[in-house]
Amino acid sequence: FVRLQPWKEDAIVSKIEGGAGYRLQNFYLQSPNDVLYKSSNVRWNSFYAYVGAEGKLGRYFEWDGTGLMNFAGTEAGDFFVRANAKVNFYPCRKARKSPISLGAHFETRLKETDFYEQHMYTNHFKWNNDFSKTSTTKIQAFLDIPHWHLNASVGYALLANNVYYDTLGVARQNTTPMSVISASLQKDFAFGPLHLDNRALLQFSSNQDVLPLPLLALNLRWYLQFNIVDAKVLQMQLGVNARYNTLWYAQAYNPVAGVFHNQNEEKYGNTPIFDVFANMQWKKCCIFVKWENAGRGWPKNDRDYFTAHHYIQPPAMIKIGISWP
Repeated sequence: FVRLQPWKEDAIVSKIEGGAGYRLQNFYLQSPNDVLYKSSNVRWNSFYAYVGAEGKLGRYFEWDGTGLMNFAGTEAGDFFVRANAKVNFYPCRKARKSPISLGAHFETRLKETDFYEQHMYTNHFKWNNDFSKTSTTKIQAFLDIPHWHLNASVGYALLANNVYYDTLGVARQNTTPMSVISASLQKDFAFGPLHLDNRALLQFSSNQDVLPLPLLALNLRWYLQFNIVDAKVLQMQLGVNARYNTLWYAQAYNPVAGVFHNQNEEKYGNTPIFDVFANMQWKKCCIFVKWENAGRGWPKNDRDYFTAHHYIQPPAMIKIGISWP
């Protein structure tokens, strides 16, 4: 690869790079055609080239872009294009160096499906697929105001020929294009020692049978932060972390293939999960004590805390840890 900086570091085109590469992938597969079930290896060879550039206009505008193309080998025809742009404004009088940022992200890719999505042979699962390449296009816009501790984003994704695992745990390809719309909001409040950190995610899948998603997911972290001695010696946080999502068909787990797959037997969610914690920062040493899943289904009195279909989360436990670099 070659990387150049033709102009100064904060020029509108500050860096240019490009290169070529060769990728070798080796896959282990037990062959169903061999009477003795001897293993065999399958090799994928791919040759690719890429280009990229980035730049900025002072502190007000930033951009970057990358493109990659596989031009020969097993994954010939695969490509990936990504671009980002951000505009910064400085209207806050009390924080003149803290910007309000408006940004956009775009990416599109065409990709060969993974080897084990196409070929699998075990005691319980076997398939030999000839899937088409998958196509993914994403567009995202975001607003970031660090001085107000506010971040918001909205995104749209168009999927074509995406691969999923059905209710039996078998790899399938969705030949009908589908879309995913998402919007997120993060706002943190501070009232003296009281901190309220809040994150919310809205998402909608046009085909829940292929890609199930909960409509709403929340992560709330509310705590008191104070100095026992001073900020450089001993600081402490006492609070609670809560996670919540609306009802959805949470995916099951296939331990043979090592993947999550769809299920339509039971919906999970609509029950918050609470963790009570105490964090102590003693100079460079961080000590924490956490009472995980302290709510145990409160306030619904419904112990519906599953990490996956048929995989229940531990009902309650105490965790203690220390980190000392």
